[in-house]
Amino acid sequence: MKVTSVDVLSCEGGWRTLNFLKVETDEGITGYSECNCVRSHDMLRAAIQYLGGLIVGKNPFQTEKIQVELYHATQRQLGGVAHQAISGIDAALLDIKGKALGVPVYEFFGGVVQDRIRVYYTHCGRAEPFHPDVPPVKSVGDIPACADYVKGLGFRDVKLNYPLTPEDRGDITPGTLNGIVEWIGAWQDALGAECSTALDVAFSFKMAGISKLARALEPFNMLWLEAETLDPLALKAVRNGTSTPICIGESFYRTQGFKPYLEAHALDIIMPDTVWNGITMGKKVADYANTYDILFAPHNSHGVLGGRQAVHLCATCENFKILEYEYDDVPWRNEIVTNPIQIKDGFIELSDQPGLGCDIVEEAIGAHPPE
Repeated sequence: MKVTSVDVLSCEGGWRTLNFLKVETDEGITGYSECNCVRSHDMLRAAIQYLGGLIVGKNPFQTEKIQVELYHATQRQLGGVAHQAISGIDAALLDIKGKALGVPVYEFFGGVVQDRIRVYYTHCGRAEPFHPDVPPVKSVGDIPACADYVKGLGFRDVKLNYPLTPEDRGDITPGTLNGIVEWIGAWQDALGAECSTALDVAFSFKMAGISKLARALEPFNMLWLEAETLDPLALKAVRNGTSTPICIGESFYRTQGFKPYLEAHALDIIMPDTVWNGITMGKKVADYANTYDILFAPHNSHGVLGGRQAVHLCATCENFKILEYEYDDVPWRNEIVTNPIQIKDGFIELSDQPGLGCDIVEEAIGAHPPE
């Protein structure tokens, strides 16, 4: 079997463009995958097209060899859109391999360890939701209605953001600190004791601000505080000074990117993006983290097919904790795939369909061109 073509199909995805790889073979088997990046759509598309051209004529079963060759072809562009393109190609090739052999992708990575994948509702509480049915949250008083809606969808846990002020860059102001504590408390009250919250502040603060915030959140027994830094020892100092679990990882690539954080024991939970790092590399990162007793909770702010890619990886990991899931999205997210994801009691049930178990509907994608 040989790869004959690699194409990119795109559609409007609300706050980002949804990109899908289509890899065709000379035996009539087509592999699909999802690969998106906020604010870098044109660069990512160009990277996929360039690297896709390098695999035409290759045997799609040789996924590890192809990945290594593509790493060598981009060795001066470590991470970023180069690695995201490689990861999208890898997932599509795994889809082809699974379809050809009649087995799900998770069988290539040791089979099922987790037969149900726990998920949480991410970007919860937007003031202006993308999905028309999601209740907007513009004040603390709007939280109970949104919490009831999210629980009604089958979710038990959520990840929140908080609107920051220009004065919060670096350090955190007393007003913002008190506002976040009130915000998290209101969500916890609305969701109930059986549910948990996480907070994502990305790169918003230096470690002085993160330390104050982590200590202030200790009474809530949260899933985690998600705070990013390029200094593992600074993050370690924060972790050592709080009981709030610390999570980081969506901006790192390959095992080398996570190495200094794991060796410093700077975090409690590691969060590589399963679309940007890929399934093959994501498994390596998860197993590497497991040697340090670190939990694995992948970043996944993608569409349904990207979610399927993440589910196949999570199913194989001993240290898996919970998976991010993007529901507040464009209303056609389920129309552009053949097998939408169902959430029940906070979990996704595994599919035994071959490959990724989900194809894209090309006509539906064409009906929603990117804006």
